[in-house]
Amino acid sequence: MLSYTDHKVIGSSCTKNKNNIENFYSNENLHPFIVAEKKTILIVDDVSINIDILAYCLGDGYKISASQDSSIALKSIELEKPSMIILDLFMPEIDGFEFCRIIKSDENFCDIPVVFITSASDADTLSKAFAIGAVDYITKPISSLEVKARIRTHLRLKAAEDALREQNHLLEIKVAQRTKKIQEKQNEINEVQHEAILRLCLAAELRDKETGMHIRRIQEYSALLGRKCGLPEENVELLYLASAMHDLGKIGIPDSILLKPGKLDAEEWIIMKSHTVIGAQSLANSRFRLIQLAESIARSHHERWDGNGYPDGLKSVEIPMEARIVSIVDSFDAMLSQRPYKKPMPFDEVLEIIRSERDLAFDPAIVDIFLTNIAEFQSVAAALSD
Repeated sequence: MLSYTDHKVIGSSCTKNKNNIENFYSNENLHPFIVAEKKTILIVDDVSINIDILAYCLGDGYKISASQDSSIALKSIELEKPSMIILDLFMPEIDGFEFCRIIKSDENFCDIPVVFITSASDADTLSKAFAIGAVDYITKPISSLEVKARIRTHLRLKAAEDALREQNHLLEIKVAQRTKKIQEKQNEINEVQHEAILRLCLAAELRDKETGMHIRRIQEYSALLGRKCGLPEENVELLYLASAMHDLGKIGIPDSILLKPGKLDAEEWIIMKSHTVIGAQSLANSRFRLIQLAESIARSHHERWDGNGYPDGLKSVEIPMEARIVSIVDSFDAMLSQRPYKKPMPFDEVLEIIRSERDLAFDPAIVDIFLTNIAEFQSVAAALSD
């Protein structure tokens, strides 16, 4: 049996008339619920005999904290969080309803089960008690067996909820760890993919020592312009990668033509233009969106808005949008760059040519967006200069 001289009284005194309480329950078969680790139960009731009766009913399987002053009881929770609160509904100053509201509004204590002790049995009172967060109620006069059974049930439920919450927390940690590992692996795969594409494209450019950072600039220009044109971020990322392969077909062009310092004759020009078809053929029949986009750009980035481009003479919106974007930035970079057959052109002259080719070589809407944001493209050019 619980020794009443052992239970903790907070901020007030309680009667400890063990004989009277034992006589009161002499006709009941009392078997205290014993747990391996004692749970703390806070009893808040302004009537001391009610506290003694509840403490007696619970037996010695729990640590009992008790108070007749609800204000002091609230402060005590800050010092020691109980496993459960048994709460009288009708008390002076802070009644049970307000006490429960305060507890349930605090994220540190809202998970404490609250069981009301009440002599009221009307539906409105009980509904109000449940609405503010109570898990159960015990009616007066108190039955020892009922008290022990209900408290035991709710403590077990609370223990199960805590265990589930802890299990979910551990599961979240494991999921986060696995997600991090998957993301790291995906990042590694993406880096390998990016580098493989870049090295593949560099293989086509290695013979031309003047191209330098051309591929990197085309990637940055294309992504920047694609974003300014309103492409979804996923498409911008694909464009960034695919644009690197726009001149992949140059790997099939003889050095005598690719590196010729002078102007190409008609036959040589036909061969040079074939790099669009060669590039597209080398990327054809892929099931991956990236390679499909790279094929489209490689084939169509020398098409013209007026239909006088190559290899297919596409016109206006027949030209894939990504190819129209690369067409502008490729021309922009080529005119600014040193080549075997020419010197770099002045920046203002390059812009004037692009303006003059608006609605002829280039999509007029994309040209307008490009020129509106020209300062950003100029910054990329400076950051990735040869």
